[in-house]
Amino acid sequence: MSSMDEWHGRLAGCRKDWFEISMDAIISAESMDRGGSRPFHASADNGETYWVKQIENLQSSRVPVTEQIIAGCGQLIGAPVRPCSLMLIPSDFDGDMLMNGTVLRTGIAHASLHLDKGFFNKTWGPENRNLDDNRKRHAAYFAFFDWCWGDDRQWLYDTAADMMTWSHDHGHFLPGGPDWSTTMLQAEVNAVHPLDTSPEGLDYNELERVAGVLENMQPEHLVEVLCRIPTSWQVSDQELEAVGWFLDCRRLPVATRRRQLAATLAG
Repeated sequence: MSSMDEWHGRLAGCRKDWFEISMDAIISAESMDRGGSRPFHASADNGETYWVKQIENLQSSRVPVTEQIIAGCGQLIGAPVRPCSLMLIPSDFDGDMLMNGTVLRTGIAHASLHLDKGFFNKTWGPENRNLDDNRKRHAAYFAFFDWCWGDDRQWLYDTAADMMTWSHDHGHFLPGGPDWSTTMLQAEVNAVHPLDTSPEGLDYNELERVAGVLENMQPEHLVEVLCRIPTSWQVSDQELEAVGWFLDCRRLPVATRRRQLAATLAG
């Protein structure tokens, strides 16, 4: 296991205030009882629509930070996470109040790509394993959940693509959820954190594939994910380096557990 000191300074000078897309209109807002961060649906200048969480929200300014990190980590291992971007909320919208009580503030926000024919569900584990390629998608999610310390399981199923499974809304991942800290990361770095639902029917070859990705991952891959976090967001380089250390330390034990599960399923 690497020392946290080995991660000191890895992010020095790599972060900047930047965005990939700009919001051009509000479409709708989630109701007040749908999460403390109160996401809203907006269109962007690239022609797509997104569910947006701004830094100023009623839950925690850490939620967009965690969302961006975890989505990036999911993409590193090929987990079924929704594509995410950094979205600018232009000054023209500053101060506007949405129907769910959110007051818009200019700045950079987290944006998760909208799934047009998506069916939302919150169950203990992903469903519809026998449809689409969900045996593979669920297998990758099992590794993703353990590695990134998953919580608050939320699923989207694409009703236009044989109920293809997507994971989204990862603001409660990492130890402590929205309130994660370096101390919490240190306390849980060696803890096993499995997705405690049945693995029956998972594609064991996909478990092996993800294990290989984790085994071959280099710190630079994690640095690339962490350097995406804008400097205006309320998190320090040192805190992000602690997240990098946490994920770097966990990847090999998680890979071992995935290979063990694959062997069990293969019989």
